[in-house]
Amino acid sequence: MTTNVAGTSDRQVPFPTRIAYGIGSISDGAKNAAFNGFLLGYYTTALGLPGTLTGLALFIALCVDAISDPLVGSISDHFGSRWGRRHPFMYFAAVPMGLCVYGLFSPPDDLTENQLFAWLVCFTIGVRLFLTFYMVPSSALGPEMTTHYDERTRLVGYRWLIGWIGATVVTMSGWFVFLADQDKVGDSRLNPANYAEFGIFVGILVAAAILISSAGTHSFIPRLRQVTATGAVFSFRRFLVDASAALQNHSLRMLLGSSLFSATALGVSEVLGFYMNTWFWEFPSTHIGFLSGASIVALLLGFSLVGPISKQWDKRRATIGLALFAILWGPLPVVLRLAGLAPENGSPFLIVFIMGHGLFLVAAAIQIGILNSSMVMDATDEHEVEVGERREGTFIAVTTFTTKAVSGLGNLIGGTLLDVIEFPVGSVDAAVGNVPEETIIKLGLIAGPGMVVFHLCGLWFLSRLRLTRERYAEISTTLSERRRHD
Repeated sequence: MTTNVAGTSDRQVPFPTRIAYGIGSISDGAKNAAFNGFLLGYYTTALGLPGTLTGLALFIALCVDAISDPLVGSISDHFGSRWGRRHPFMYFAAVPMGLCVYGLFSPPDDLTENQLFAWLVCFTIGVRLFLTFYMVPSSALGPEMTTHYDERTRLVGYRWLIGWIGATVVTMSGWFVFLADQDKVGDSRLNPANYAEFGIFVGILVAAAILISSAGTHSFIPRLRQVTATGAVFSFRRFLVDASAALQNHSLRMLLGSSLFSATALGVSEVLGFYMNTWFWEFPSTHIGFLSGASIVALLLGFSLVGPISKQWDKRRATIGLALFAILWGPLPVVLRLAGLAPENGSPFLIVFIMGHGLFLVAAAIQIGILNSSMVMDATDEHEVEVGERREGTFIAVTTFTTKAVSGLGNLIGGTLLDVIEFPVGSVDAAVGNVPEETIIKLGLIAGPGMVVFHLCGLWFLSRLRLTRERYAEISTTLSERRRHD
């Protein structure tokens, strides 16, 4: 395989390309919103599938991702076509992913428990697999578009901004339209019939986002690195070599470790958010919708601050500081409620209290995610300096796998914990007001203070990261000198 470098270097990415690149992340954001906000609650509380089985099904799909992510990354690194290395896979993913999302939220009514489990496994694998065929090649475009240290942060920032907007649209649509309360708090959330139309909406959204992004970045193909294939597009040996070589990079290992723990904790929190908002805080659907909408303010705050913060400090120090803040700030509402200091359920001050808390927490989370993704791009260049080869697809695949732990490991742990605390199911036992107070307190302890241990483990990995601004300047200089001599 030979790689021809076209024209990308230390440059700014045109604004329309930034937007098109960002639109594609709506597919991932919408999937995450549907999975983390609604899926586990739908299959457990509405359909009656045990939480452990629901979590296991989603974890099985995650295990498939463990193979498919680096596999697709390796294949796209070595794929040659007139549409480049990445775009054929991106176009291919759109419609199948949309159909799988619809099927996931539309199981037949007469399935047995085992059949429902199998249905969930199959369609979850389908959603994740086709998302991989889009997200891994698409994300791998980023390091090729620019080598500029701060421009990469801006490029990833647009991707996070637009992706989060897509997730917010899905969440708000769920609470304001598809699962809006009818006669009392929580009644529509326990009605399986309301989820099919929700699945149609999300399926169309993700398919459209992928197609728009693929077409919108298509003109950039001539500027990207092209491959002249000298053998098979895929070989298992090369796949193992690529994955093993990527994991030899110290920066990638530290970012991987941090993401694994932090994403798993975030996944549990997001999965249990359905239960916290319904039974711990007893919010009506409109309040949950407003909370989701308010995250747009936090998103814009985080997006606007991440650039100045990254320039004031380097990406590593900024991420560590933001992570420390999130660890201390995150469990505060639950701690205050258990101490009797938070507003009571039903109080008009409660929604303001939770909204204000979430503003700063989400803003910090957005900045951490942007900075982590930008540092992965920098690590691909560090890898080229160390071994003389570029493996953007493999690097992105490995890190994409860890972020999918948000809905894989998070769902498994969250679903199992729901069974451990014996959370009830069904429209009667699980109705708001019928769940035992002891169970609700256990739910709060898990979703609040219980997640701190995971975040501390993630922080430890970040503290060992050596990829600073100064280090990247050395990397960039070395690569520039090499390319001048090529």
